[in-house]
Amino acid sequence: MSFLDRLFASAMPLVPRPIVRRLSARYIAGENISEALLTGAALQRANYRVTYDILGEAVSNQAGVEATATEYEKLLQALIDQKLERNFSLKPTQMGLDVSEDYCFEMVCRIAQQALAHKAFVRFEMEGSATVDGTLRVFERLLHEKFGGTVGCVLQSMLLRTENDAARLVALDQPLNVRLVKGIYVEPKEIAHQDPTEVNAAYLRVLRVLLDGGAFVAVASHDENLIEGLQEYLQENPKAKSQVEVQMLLGVREELRQQIKASGLPVRVYVPYGTQWYPYVVRRLRKNPKLATYAFTGLFRKREKMDA
Repeated sequence: MSFLDRLFASAMPLVPRPIVRRLSARYIAGENISEALLTGAALQRANYRVTYDILGEAVSNQAGVEATATEYEKLLQALIDQKLERNFSLKPTQMGLDVSEDYCFEMVCRIAQQALAHKAFVRFEMEGSATVDGTLRVFERLLHEKFGGTVGCVLQSMLLRTENDAARLVALDQPLNVRLVKGIYVEPKEIAHQDPTEVNAAYLRVLRVLLDGGAFVAVASHDENLIEGLQEYLQENPKAKSQVEVQMLLGVREELRQQIKASGLPVRVYVPYGTQWYPYVVRRLRKNPKLATYAFTGLFRKREKMDA
């Protein structure tokens, strides 16, 4: 991490919110559905896959969860109306995990049933380590409700437990779709790898467990080393190409994104939007200060050119 990265990240809390909003505009699609779908439509025309995320988490009351669920239902209907790809992400604490697991399961089922009816896909996200057990229990219940082709999960390679979690999930003999990430939460050394090299090594081990087990894997990374590891696996196992896609954040490393797409691997772009953009930006900068440098220099870089 460079001195410049640390400087920009440390300065962000001192920057007025309107300026932070301008800095983050490259990475946040907007504050409402219409803005998000304009971005998503342009990406689809450029032959990218798209997934949408309504920003926000830690909803601790049922009224807030109901409002979030209603917003996702509006998003699904808008995707249907505009004939866009129907793929989006739900966070466990958006869906009531902090209220109770049973309530969270009911709320995700409500969305998943509509997704199933309209051939949509729902990614049930992963948050900090304190939520992992509850999240996976809810997800496994969803699999048993036969939502396996409709709902996927997320695993974080930085957690020491993840290789075992991956092995257990592929053994369930249900359709399994996993987004594999490094993890953005700050976790203690007792439960998580701290060395980036160890996180990467764990990532590639988990990737192999999932693909060998027949899962579809969304390789969510901007790290060339992990992309190279994926490509090496596919050279050894060419039939597995139909089991993978690469996922990248909106606005981050667009040149790499273009290179991966040109190599023949499908690329899905993660499109976050909503009024809760500020906590999202702060959390990602705290974990990855390099994004602060991307945000600042992004003001002076052109976006990837996409057809109108």
